[in-house]
Amino acid sequence: MLLYTQRLNIPQLGVKKTLSKIVLIHPSAGVNWNGNSEIFALELARRLDNYFEVELLSGADCGSFSRPIKSITRSDVSSLTHHPIVASILYKWFSHPEIALEHLTSFLPCVAYLLKHPADLIFPQNDYGGLFVATCVRAIKGTPIMFTEQNSLLNEGKRLKRNLSLQPDRLIVLNPEVADYARNLAPNQLLNIIPHGVNTDEFTPVGKAISTGLPKPTILCVAPLNRDGNQRIELTIKAVSRLPQASLLICGNGADRDYFQALGDRLLGSDRFQIRVFAYAQMPQVYRSADVFTLPSLEEPRGLAYLEAMACGLPVVAPDDTVRRYLIGHGGITCDVEDLDAYTESLQIALEKHWHWQQQPRKNALRFSWQEIIMLYRQAVLQTITRSNSNLVPLTNC
Repeated sequence: MLLYTQRLNIPQLGVKKTLSKIVLIHPSAGVNWNGNSEIFALELARRLDNYFEVELLSGADCGSFSRPIKSITRSDVSSLTHHPIVASILYKWFSHPEIALEHLTSFLPCVAYLLKHPADLIFPQNDYGGLFVATCVRAIKGTPIMFTEQNSLLNEGKRLKRNLSLQPDRLIVLNPEVADYARNLAPNQLLNIIPHGVNTDEFTPVGKAISTGLPKPTILCVAPLNRDGNQRIELTIKAVSRLPQASLLICGNGADRDYFQALGDRLLGSDRFQIRVFAYAQMPQVYRSADVFTLPSLEEPRGLAYLEAMACGLPVVAPDDTVRRYLIGHGGITCDVEDLDAYTESLQIALEKHWHWQQQPRKNALRFSWQEIIMLYRQAVLQTITRSNSNLVPLTNC
């Protein structure tokens, strides 16, 4: 997950629209600027707005297409979980209270809006909560649903199985591995493979860079700082500590920031290690300040940080699995990051070949440019609406 602290500027691009109306759902959009799904929903709404009449049911105003709704967002709940008594109560009932409460409190406002303002397609972006809203509206209005599966195969595909049970009219998956898994679970499910997009106009190798004060070469990691999370940042700190000439910059924040700061200071020294938080608008400059990017996360369904890093010319070192090989291509190295010898060696090779690789990571990232990705989404939207208008998709019960 990328960690940003500032609102996005959402300009309109000015292309003639069709008459089809699409409603996207993400109650945290415009409120939480630290999450991939919120950023993705905003980018998708902004770009689809050039071809359709688009509304984004958001938590706050974030563009001419946004329609703020009232709910308790995950950002609101996250602040409450810092209180030990409140946290103990919330986690007693919910494994992810910030998401559960957002889903619960946004359900009625979203359903009411969609019933009063009918759409040609509902496109939820906030996982199960938005998908359940869309399913209920479809049962009443017959509005088709297109749904992007953001969780990939996390938790052994349990969330994917749950979402498939609601039978979206078209499922969008991020990579071929998830497509194969979904086809095995639901052979009749219509699906398209459309990866995450990256803004290759903003994320480029050329431009200003942040001055960190760290000695070169610098290795960059972007991740939330939670010890019980998916990111495994300890592996990166330990691997970089074995490279006496390299420094490490971690961009992120979280409950365990002090723990990671102490670990980095102990293994690398304060002169070779920093943890910092940057505004979203600064991220291209942050990537340009580094020589290599790495993220050793256990699972990475979206991989947006890899794409942004490669778009800025950085070679990437990542765990070796099907999804990472698909995303990184020839733009870096995949390895067994749990083998510290192999991880350290891969980082060293990436550093040595930094300049040799500069064009290849950028070339690979262009495969995922929003200019390419949005046309795939446009086609999928038109296919779904056309099929629904032909009365080929049966309605399901709420």
